[in-house]
Amino acid sequence: MIEFEKLSKALLLYLILIFTGFAQSPKILKINYLNSPVSQYRMTENDLKSSPTKASRNEFRQSIKDYYSLYINLENRSSVFVLDSTRQIKPIGWDNIRAALLDTIISTVKTPDNKTYKHEWVMEQTIFSEGEVRDIQWDLTNETKKINGLNCFKAEAKNFPMLTVWYTKELPVSNGPSIYQGLPGLVMLSESYTSTTEAYKIEYTDDIEGFEKLYQEKVNLFLEEKKQKTRYDREPLVMLKKGDLFLSSYKYFHGKPYRK
Repeated sequence: MIEFEKLSKALLLYLILIFTGFAQSPKILKINYLNSPVSQYRMTENDLKSSPTKASRNEFRQSIKDYYSLYINLENRSSVFVLDSTRQIKPIGWDNIRAALLDTIISTVKTPDNKTYKHEWVMEQTIFSEGEVRDIQWDLTNETKKINGLNCFKAEAKNFPMLTVWYTKELPVSNGPSIYQGLPGLVMLSESYTSTTEAYKIEYTDDIEGFEKLYQEKVNLFLEEKKQKTRYDREPLVMLKKGDLFLSSYKYFHGKPYRK
């Protein structure tokens, strides 16, 4: 399924040339991401236990796959991150069990002036939150590794627990899934308490009309919810509440407080 292996060196060079101005620039960069509710931070020994008649809890979580698309307008750097579909083939023993996910991002918009509008489900409650790209403060490290053929650097959130990302400077756009932005490159992999998200395909398109339609649709939905005020909140406050939820969940399931 990972399609980076199919990208020739010539195509990768072409994408880089696009960003450096030596080739005719497309309008939109599109990155596809795969998300599953699996995380090293959440994993416990009990999650790995299985039997001949029932798969482990970890296998059950791995069977849930959310497919996302991130569209970036290369002219003004606005973007839309949107959930496209969810697929699940339940493993043995889990046929009648419904997944109750802690946190699912539905869509995130970044405006040209670096404001963020996010729509998500937290504990099966709908929340619309407004913030800015700098809401997450990053600790940049020198640790590196290759992800799908691209050199990536590790960064950790300083003001949000259990959030690690890997970003590449080889495609110099400051963006990523959800509100994982504000880094000197594109986020290829993110891991939080609730899930892991990885980029698996990169392409470009000139469909600026399609982007603007999707962008305006998500902005209008957010503004309507903001006007109603019932499911609207500020992003820093949402981060604080979610951080407390994740820390308390970690302590409950691991039997000890989280220590970085």
